[in-house]
Amino acid sequence: MASGTFSVMGMASGLPADIVDQLVNAQKTRLKSMERDKTFFTGQQTAIGELETKMLALETKAKDLESASAWSPHTVSTSDDNRIVATADSSAQAAIHSIAVGQLATYDTTVTTSGVSSQTATLGANANFTFSYNGTTYGTSATTQTTGFDSASLQDKTLEDLASAINNIDYGQEAGVSASVLYDGTQYRLVLSAKDSGTYNNGDRIAIDGNTSFSTSDGASFDSTSFTKPNGSPQDAILKIDGINVTSSSNQVTTALTGVTLNLKTTTSGTTVTDTNGDGIPDAVDTTGSPVNITIANDTTSLKTILNGFVDAYNAVVDYYYQHKGDTLSGDTTARSVLSQMRNVLNTQTQSSTGTLAPFSTLAEMGLRTDQKSGKISFDSTSLDQALSADFNSVTRLFTSKHSSTSDTFNEGLAYRMTDLIKSLTSSTGGSVTGRKDGLKARIDRLDKSIERENSRLDQVRESLTKKFSNLEQMISKMNSSSSSAISSIQKLNGN
Repeated sequence: MASGTFSVMGMASGLPADIVDQLVNAQKTRLKSMERDKTFFTGQQTAIGELETKMLALETKAKDLESASAWSPHTVSTSDDNRIVATADSSAQAAIHSIAVGQLATYDTTVTTSGVSSQTATLGANANFTFSYNGTTYGTSATTQTTGFDSASLQDKTLEDLASAINNIDYGQEAGVSASVLYDGTQYRLVLSAKDSGTYNNGDRIAIDGNTSFSTSDGASFDSTSFTKPNGSPQDAILKIDGINVTSSSNQVTTALTGVTLNLKTTTSGTTVTDTNGDGIPDAVDTTGSPVNITIANDTTSLKTILNGFVDAYNAVVDYYYQHKGDTLSGDTTARSVLSQMRNVLNTQTQSSTGTLAPFSTLAEMGLRTDQKSGKISFDSTSLDQALSADFNSVTRLFTSKHSSTSDTFNEGLAYRMTDLIKSLTSSTGGSVTGRKDGLKARIDRLDKSIERENSRLDQVRESLTKKFSNLEQMISKMNSSSSSAISSIQKLNGN
């Protein structure tokens, strides 16, 4: 639309200079109404978008609480972490365990008793290198000859080449063997090490096969007797937990205590290993009563931090609505419905397949209460501590109870209910919040088109009025000119 003030030059008519602007402005009532509507709906669109953002933040916090790991964080301490370091996951149980370590697990290492004098010394004709690892034979004389280990392939290869061939073997699901060449200052030796610690069927993991036989270009020769285990045969870790003998192939013990990983660093003082009952299985014997104590406790501090995040996210949605219910969200039934449904989720009892949970089935029963005036959750840390102390698992189920099949109809845990609600409300297909946003956008688009049409109409009105008043001014100016000429002629006739 044209802007500025229009004035009719000369103003012979005596009309105001901005007469066209006044007349056009008088017709702007409808345009101003549409612009006010657009401003309101644009603000409402922004507010709904902000409300949705806060809802999605709440969904994230609720989803965090669906996991059992969020509800079972643990603190783990040891009386001597130089000997044992422990960690615990959500499946662990709060307890104190006494652990005595009599023996650490070691790795099976096999090395040639002598070596070759030159790093470039090569294997001769008819070379055979065969070994077994974890009960499976690999190499030249294996039932199915290992690729690259036939005599022709091994000929003219160095010990480094042989080590690379061993490393490249496909060991399937097994950890495998690591091979290398060690220079001891005078000779180069072949070294094989199992990647997994401990024993295999109570014996060695690596064994050089009797068919092994090869010579090298520097005159050295090797067979199965040319290999030794400098550290002796591998051994399993042997420890006693709460008086029970435990054997582990690894110094990282993950299966002895549910949810607990024990990283064994050294043996504990005063602990020996002996076969106490003659069953052929060595036992860890604590002779001095100096075990390491592992203490696992529920980490309520971390749990309350997670819960507090959920509470803050919920309250942020409530705060935003009440801050804007008198302006941009005024009369918005979608926003009001969101709060109503969220509040209903909070106040609904959690159930399981056997009925309502006890002793805790609602937030209020565990110290998280909804204020009747503000609608926000208040966080009562003392009551929560008491609930966690009274029945930790019941508090957990209040949030994490889950349907096991599609036929289940009981009320799931609060975390699942809140997550499902927000997903439903913000869904791109059928979500009421999404629908409201789309509806507002459509309304604003229609207003934009109406405003454009109205501005076009007003431009036409301005153009028409401008032409009319210009013509009027020209006509009056001519009439005035003619009148002046006539008066002048009459005056001359009268002798004036």
